Amino acid sequence: MERLRDLAVRLAMDEPVGDDLPMAAAQALARGVDSPSLRELAGLSKGQSREAVDLFRQAMEELGSPVPDESGARLHLMRVAAANIVAGEGDPEDLAHEIYWQSSHFLSPELREVGYRFLHLCAECGVPPDRTEEAVAAMKEAARSFLHDYPA
Repeated sequence: MERLRDLAVRLAMDEPVGDDLPMAAAQALARGVDSPSLRELAGLSKGQSREAVDLFRQAMEELGSPVPDESGARLHLMRVAAANIVAGEGDPEDLAHEIYWQSSHFLSPELREVGYRFLHLCAECGVPPDRTEEAVAAMKEAARSFLHDYPA
Protein backbone atom coordinates (compact mmCIF):
# COMPACT_ATOMS: atom_id res chain seq x y z
CA MET A 1 0.00 0.00 0.00
CA GLU A 2 2.95 2.30 0.67
CA ARG A 3 3.97 2.21 -3.01
CA LEU A 4 0.41 3.19 -3.98
CA ARG A 5 0.46 6.10 -1.50
CA ASP A 6 3.80 7.26 -2.91
CA LEU A 7 2.35 7.21 -6.42
CA ALA A 8 -0.70 9.13 -5.18
CA VAL A 9 1.58 11.83 -3.76
CA ARG A 10 3.56 11.99 -7.02
CA LEU A 11 0.31 12.28 -8.97
CA ALA A 12 -0.84 15.10 -6.70
CA MET A 13 2.46 16.87 -7.40
CA ASP A 14 1.75 16.63 -11.17
CA GLU A 15 4.51 14.10 -11.81
CA PRO A 16 3.88 11.73 -14.73
CA VAL A 17 2.96 8.39 -13.14
CA GLY A 18 0.41 6.96 -15.57
CA ASP A 19 2.73 4.37 -17.09
CA ASP A 20 3.79 3.11 -13.64
CA LEU A 21 0.27 2.55 -12.34
CA PRO A 22 -0.70 -0.79 -13.96
CA MET A 23 2.43 -2.55 -12.66
CA ALA A 24 2.05 -0.98 -9.21
CA ALA A 25 -1.57 -2.20 -9.15
CA ALA A 26 -0.51 -5.73 -10.12
CA GLN A 27 2.15 -5.73 -7.39
CA ALA A 28 -0.35 -4.48 -4.82
CA LEU A 29 -2.79 -7.23 -5.80
CA ALA A 30 -0.01 -9.80 -5.38
CA ARG A 31 0.56 -8.46 -1.84
CA GLY A 32 -3.13 -8.83 -0.97
CA VAL A 33 -4.35 -5.25 -1.53
CA ASP A 34 -7.57 -5.50 -3.52
CA SER A 35 -10.37 -3.42 -4.98
CA PRO A 36 -12.41 -3.68 -8.19
CA SER A 37 -10.71 -0.67 -9.80
CA LEU A 38 -7.27 -1.89 -8.75
CA ARG A 39 -7.92 -5.19 -10.57
CA GLU A 40 -9.03 -3.31 -13.66
CA LEU A 41 -6.01 -1.01 -13.45
CA ALA A 42 -3.64 -3.97 -13.27
CA GLY A 43 -4.98 -5.15 -16.64
CA LEU A 44 -4.14 -1.93 -18.50
CA SER A 45 -1.08 -1.52 -20.69
CA LYS A 46 1.48 1.27 -20.49
CA GLY A 47 -0.06 3.23 -23.34
CA GLN A 48 -3.29 3.86 -21.45
CA SER A 49 -2.01 6.54 -19.07
CA ARG A 50 -5.18 8.65 -18.91
CA GLU A 51 -7.37 5.65 -18.16
CA ALA A 52 -4.78 4.43 -15.66
CA VAL A 53 -4.83 7.72 -13.75
CA ASP A 54 -8.63 7.73 -13.59
CA LEU A 55 -8.75 4.11 -12.40
CA PHE A 56 -5.96 4.77 -9.91
CA ARG A 57 -7.88 7.67 -8.38
CA GLN A 58 -10.97 5.46 -8.14
CA ALA A 59 -8.99 2.56 -6.66
CA MET A 60 -7.43 4.78 -4.02
CA GLU A 61 -10.91 6.00 -3.06
CA GLU A 62 -12.08 2.38 -2.78
CA LEU A 63 -9.05 1.57 -0.62
CA GLY A 64 -9.86 4.46 1.73
CA SER A 65 -6.74 6.44 0.84
CA PRO A 66 -7.77 9.02 -1.76
CA VAL A 67 -5.21 10.88 -3.86
CA PRO A 68 -4.45 14.05 -1.89
CA ASP A 69 -4.49 17.56 -3.26
CA GLU A 70 -1.13 19.30 -3.69
CA SER A 71 -1.14 20.69 -0.14
CA GLY A 72 -1.91 17.26 1.28
CA ALA A 73 0.91 15.79 -0.78
CA ARG A 74 3.38 18.41 0.44
CA LEU A 75 2.32 17.84 4.04
CA HIS A 76 2.80 14.10 3.51
CA LEU A 77 6.32 14.70 2.18
CA MET A 78 7.08 16.84 5.22
CA ARG A 79 5.85 14.06 7.53
CA VAL A 80 7.94 11.44 5.69
CA ALA A 81 11.06 13.59 6.05
CA ALA A 82 10.32 14.22 9.74
CA ALA A 83 9.74 10.49 10.38
CA ASN A 84 13.07 9.73 8.70
CA ILE A 85 14.82 12.29 10.92
CA VAL A 86 13.31 10.67 14.02
CA ALA A 87 14.28 7.19 12.81
CA GLY A 88 17.82 8.33 11.97
CA GLU A 89 17.38 7.35 8.33
CA GLY A 90 18.99 9.56 5.72
CA ASP A 91 20.96 12.77 6.04
CA PRO A 92 19.29 15.01 8.64
CA GLU A 93 20.38 18.20 6.86
CA ASP A 94 18.87 17.04 3.56
CA LEU A 95 15.68 15.97 5.31
CA ALA A 96 15.41 19.27 7.17
CA HIS A 97 15.87 21.12 3.90
CA GLU A 98 13.10 18.98 2.35
CA ILE A 99 10.76 20.01 5.16
CA TYR A 100 11.69 23.65 4.63
CA TRP A 101 11.23 23.39 0.86
CA GLN A 102 7.80 21.78 1.08
CA SER A 103 6.66 24.23 3.78
CA SER A 104 7.64 27.19 1.61
CA HIS A 105 4.73 26.37 -0.72
CA PHE A 106 2.12 26.89 2.00
CA LEU A 107 0.36 30.14 2.78
CA SER A 108 -0.16 29.03 6.38
CA PRO A 109 2.14 31.00 8.72
CA GLU A 110 2.24 27.99 11.07
CA LEU A 111 3.59 25.63 8.40
CA ARG A 112 6.00 28.23 7.10
CA GLU A 113 7.28 28.66 10.66
CA VAL A 114 7.86 24.90 10.83
CA GLY A 115 9.96 25.19 7.68
CA TYR A 116 11.98 28.11 9.05
CA ARG A 117 12.66 26.13 12.23
CA PHE A 118 14.08 23.23 10.21
CA LEU A 119 16.08 25.59 8.00
CA HIS A 120 17.60 27.12 11.13
CA LEU A 121 18.41 23.66 12.52
CA CYS A 122 19.89 22.66 9.17
CA ALA A 123 22.22 25.67 9.29
CA GLU A 124 23.33 24.69 12.82
CA CYS A 125 24.38 21.19 11.71
CA GLY A 126 27.67 22.23 10.14
CA VAL A 127 28.97 24.94 12.47
CA PRO A 128 30.98 24.16 14.53
CA PRO A 129 31.52 20.42 14.02
CA ASP A 130 31.40 19.64 17.75
CA ARG A 131 27.80 20.94 17.91
CA THR A 132 26.51 18.67 15.13
CA GLU A 133 25.20 16.07 17.60
CA GLU A 134 23.32 18.78 19.49
CA ALA A 135 21.82 20.10 16.26
CA VAL A 136 20.74 16.62 15.14
CA ALA A 137 19.18 15.98 18.57
CA ALA A 138 17.31 19.30 18.31
CA MET A 139 16.22 18.36 14.80
CA LYS A 140 14.88 15.01 16.04
CA GLU A 141 12.92 16.78 18.78
CA ALA A 142 11.52 19.29 16.26
CA ALA A 143 10.57 16.40 13.98
CA ARG A 144 8.78 14.58 16.82
CA SER A 145 6.92 17.76 17.68
CA PHE A 146 5.91 18.31 14.05
CA LEU A 147 4.65 14.73 13.71
CA HIS A 148 2.64 15.16 16.90
CA ASP A 149 1.15 18.48 15.78
CA TYR A 150 0.44 17.32 12.21
CA PRO A 151 -0.54 13.63 12.37
CA ALA A 152 -1.27 11.67 9.22
